[in-house]
Amino acid sequence: MREVKRAGSRKTLNAPNLVALGAERLAAVLMDVADGDPSLKRRLRMELASEVGADHLANEIAKRLTAIEDRRSRVHWRSYKAFARDLELQRSMIVGPLAEKDAALALQFLWRFLGMAEGLANLVDDGRGQVEEAFRAGVAAAGDIVARARPEPLALAEQVADLLEADSEQVLGDLVTTLVPALDAAGLAALRARLQQLLDTAPRGRPGVRAAVQALADAQGDVEGYIATVPEAEARLPMAGAEIARRLLAAGRTEDALAALAHSAPPTGGRVLPTGGEAWEEVYIAALEADGQNELAQELRWGAFETRLAVGRLRDFLRRLKDFDDVEAEERALDFAKLYPKFSDALGFLASWPAVGAAAELVLSRASEIEPSRIEVLEPAAAMLEARHPMAATLLLRVMVADTFRRRRSERFDQAKRQLADLTSLAPQIGEWGNVESHEAFIARMERLL
Repeated sequence: MREVKRAGSRKTLNAPNLVALGAERLAAVLMDVADGDPSLKRRLRMELASEVGADHLANEIAKRLTAIEDRRSRVHWRSYKAFARDLELQRSMIVGPLAEKDAALALQFLWRFLGMAEGLANLVDDGRGQVEEAFRAGVAAAGDIVARARPEPLALAEQVADLLEADSEQVLGDLVTTLVPALDAAGLAALRARLQQLLDTAPRGRPGVRAAVQALADAQGDVEGYIATVPEAEARLPMAGAEIARRLLAAGRTEDALAALAHSAPPTGGRVLPTGGEAWEEVYIAALEADGQNELAQELRWGAFETRLAVGRLRDFLRRLKDFDDVEAEERALDFAKLYPKFSDALGFLASWPAVGAAAELVLSRASEIEPSRIEVLEPAAAMLEARHPMAATLLLRVMVADTFRRRRSERFDQAKRQLADLTSLAPQIGEWGNVESHEAFIARMERLL
């Protein structure tokens, strides 16, 4: 009888089984493999240096960083993966073994590593984002290393400012946010003063520096400082106005928050909000409630629902109603949704609520309005309806299948086959077809389209 390989087999490639091979045998295998793999050989050298001491590991890292910094030719696409792995190796050795042995030394190397981001942007086609991810991971580790190394505040401020000044690609954009928890009051003040100085020299050309100054203002609870970084023209935009008002509300300055929102109010009446419109609306409602204007806040929530079937606004509206009033209001909302002019928006709302019965009624009463292009709405709605409303689910599935075959959309043929299988399983559950085409007739018609 043939032996069955089990998950716990001694032949399975896992750490315990490799340990069982013994140190000498593993070392021989690694030496053999490393002869043909420069990246593995480099990793082994670093691991050995780490065992000797922080200075030895730092020397190995320094050699590799120097080679990368001195590079002038572009990274060929065939070498991209290896190059990205090399970067990640340097990062992991800095924030791992080196930081454990000597946090201050590791911080020096981390700054050097992050400083390479700008230069490499011109040498690497980073479509897969692996190079950028190595630097972002380095940024994420900065806070922990700074907390352990406890650098002098002014020196830290200068180092971070230099990095952000050179970061035109904004790869290091989260650096200050990562550092904030590790900084004391003196560190926050020093870093903010240095970045503010940098921002004042070219405010429009350094969005990353401005975001950093804003993060520091938030950390210091300085609302006016945050507002001062927002140009007047930008403060009129809904998103910027919402961010300003959110901070004013948190500071208990409701009247000022309402003024900032009035200054940045988006156009009203449209079914599609402009950029930042939803955030503005959310903060505006919160400001109204903070000002005691609860009825107006409720009116806005219901108005948002009626205008664009905003699920979140309706839920908030219902939560604030008295007992049993919410049941009546929900029924009124579902009736309204079934008559909403745009069929797909109505179906999407009812499916996400979820209101299975109301969704089925919508499909059955307005089947001629089903839009085949809105697959992202039709598929989940059909799946929701299959168990209790097979006819409604069938109508949705048929529209998608017919559109695929009629337009000969080959990229959706596999999807259409699965939908046909669903239709076949649903057909026996439908007792009376009435004026609806039978399953057999529909299948025959689809076959003629192929």
